[in-house]
Amino acid sequence: MNLLQKAILSTIAYYDTLDYPLTSFEVFKYLVNPLHIAGEVDKFSKISLINIRKALESRELKKIVEEKNGFFFLKGRKKIIRTRINRQKIADQKWKKAKKIIHLLQIIPYLRMAGVSGSLALNNTRENSDFDLLIATKSKRIWLTRFFVTLFIQLIGKRRHKNFTKDRICLNHYITDKSLEIKFRSLYNAQTYAHIIPTLEIEEIYKKFQKTNEWVKNYLVFWPELKITCSSARQGNFKILKRNLLLRTIAKIGEICLNNWFGNLLENLSKRIQKKMIEKGPLVHKKGGRVTADDTQLEFHPNSQEKRILENYNKTIKNLGFPELASEKDSGLL
Repeated sequence: MNLLQKAILSTIAYYDTLDYPLTSFEVFKYLVNPLHIAGEVDKFSKISLINIRKALESRELKKIVEEKNGFFFLKGRKKIIRTRINRQKIADQKWKKAKKIIHLLQIIPYLRMAGVSGSLALNNTRENSDFDLLIATKSKRIWLTRFFVTLFIQLIGKRRHKNFTKDRICLNHYITDKSLEIKFRSLYNAQTYAHIIPTLEIEEIYKKFQKTNEWVKNYLVFWPELKITCSSARQGNFKILKRNLLLRTIAKIGEICLNNWFGNLLENLSKRIQKKMIEKGPLVHKKGGRVTADDTQLEFHPNSQEKRILENYNKTIKNLGFPELASEKDSGLL
């Protein structure tokens, strides 16, 4: 196989771990760059969708990859087409619920973006799935914003807690408008952040997020050039919310009241209280996960799927006869 064929196979194999067959355009859009292993990440800069479609018809790939109804998947895995269709139907209903909740977050002072990630962003949800959010806050107000968001989601009864997960918000990741870089890098995280949908943007954060995290291109060939931007997304993308004048006015009044010594005091107090609670948490040092808490990022993934998915990917690609592509590592989990 040539490098492009290996890249296509790597992409289909990765999504096989998610029970998610791909269209040819999706293969193109989320094409894995196997060259990051060798440090040669720029050789695929001019690949077209036509190249992808031709490669998918090649004799070499047809030995390993099947196609049905426009979906491509590993041989013997036809059943995941039905899985994807069923999960898409579930996701369509969950998006309606998620948007109603996220819409209300405009009332929160210092919130700058709420991006949907995880299974909902991929439209690959199960009945009991929650809604993962990446929240961007104003710099020097990350702890206070987390307090406001957590309190608000708790009050409306939509916070994920213990076994209560279905259609609830999972508040597992906060960054600030001055610290947009995701420092934990892996193929898993590259694919995850390539799928993020900036459902609510108070300021132009998403394009800056893309620019800051160009390291993703070490793992994916095209990200972020093909991803939606704030302006294009609002031209008909039903997943992007319009700003509400009343809610934003309330949030701005809150910021005016807190842009002073009193706001600084509340931020420091929130930090001290939350850090103590986080450090006492039973899952902080759990193997296979990661909890990060500082003034630039709050990440809560004690039960991360990253290790499992990458191990399954490595096993799958090795069993297909390509051990040189089976060396993906996690981003530094415990």
